[in-house]
Parts: sequence; C-alpha cells; structure tokens
Amino acid sequence: MIRLKEATRVWLMIMHGVAMVALGLELFYIRAAMTNRFYVVFGFALAMLLVAASLLFIAVLDWICAAGLGSQQASKLRWLLIVSTVAAASSVFLLLDARSTVRLLCYFLALYSLLLGVGKVFLARYWKGTPGDQVGVYILAGLSVAFSALLVLVAGQDERTALAVVAGYSLFVGLLMLFSTYYLQQQMAKTIAPLP
Repeated sequence: MIRLKEATRVWLMIMHGVAMVALGLELFYIRAAMTNRFYVVFGFALAMLLVAASLLFIAVLDWICAAGLGSQQASKLRWLLIVSTVAAASSVFLLLDARSTVRLLCYFLALYSLLLGVGKVFLARYWKGTPGDQVGVYILAGLSVAFSALLVLVAGQDERTALAVVAGYSLFVGLLMLFSTYYLQQQMAKTIAPLP
C-alpha cells in the first residue's frame, strides 16, 4: 500500500482546491462569452469538457489520498470514494452522450452536491473538535444542500444562467477545499507547537 507524507497530502488537497477555483473562473468566462447561438453551443461543449475533466481529476486525487492513508483509514472513506467515482463516471457519460444538456448537468451536480452535503452532516454529527467548528461544518453542509436546490431550480433555465450557478458551485467547492486545507494545517501546527 502507498503511504503518503502529510506534505504530499496537503499539496494534493491544494491542487484539488485550485483546480475547482480555476474551473469556476473558466466557467464564468465561458458564460460571459456566450453572446450568440454559436458561442452558446461551443461554450456548452467546452464547459462539459472542463467539468468532466475536473471531476475525473478530483476522483483520481481522492483515490490517491485514500490509498496514502492506509487500508484502515481508507475504509472509513468508502462512501466518499464511491460518490467521487460515480461522479467521475457520470461526467464521462455526460461528455460522451450526444443528448447531454445543461439540465442533465445541473441535475447531476445537484445530486453530487446533495450527497456531499449529507456527508458533511454525518461528519458534523460525529465531530470531535470544538462546538464552534462543528457549527461551521453544519453551515458548510447547509450551503452544499442550498447549492443542490439552486442547481435544480436553474436546470430549466437558459444555459447562461445555469452555467453561472455551476461556476459558483465550482468556486464554492474549490474555496472550501483551500480553507479546509488551511484549517487542517492550523490544527496540526497547534498540536505540534512546543510547550511553554
């Protein structure tokens, strides 16, 4: 089994966060460029390609991180790994299926967001940190569920509106990953800090 050093795991989490922030910014740019029907079709195809590539990248990073934790710890993450793998496989399906639409992409991302939000609720229920941190995890779970509802609401809207919400969700996930990495680093620094 592969054993990752903590620094490697941190860099993988940072890459995940940066990739999602970059995806969100790219999707906002594509949305802004959708000025006529040709650009809408081309922009949607490019957006689908970027979303599929980012979900595949995230699934690979999740599996690398889980493998680096060891089999005992990785077994605790089995539901995250299943959701991540199904998301990656579904994104490839959406990319290869000619009938894919923004509506399908929104529904798919809404389900993904809902499942991650439910996972955060379970994480918060079993939180062993401070009560303030537990409330923070509940807030993040609520935001994930809110994005899920918002994605369902805009699924029937035009491509530009739906793409704006997808871009916003990507930014949210990327910033969440970067802040989580920062928080975990701060917690590690507190536990390692020398005693006075």
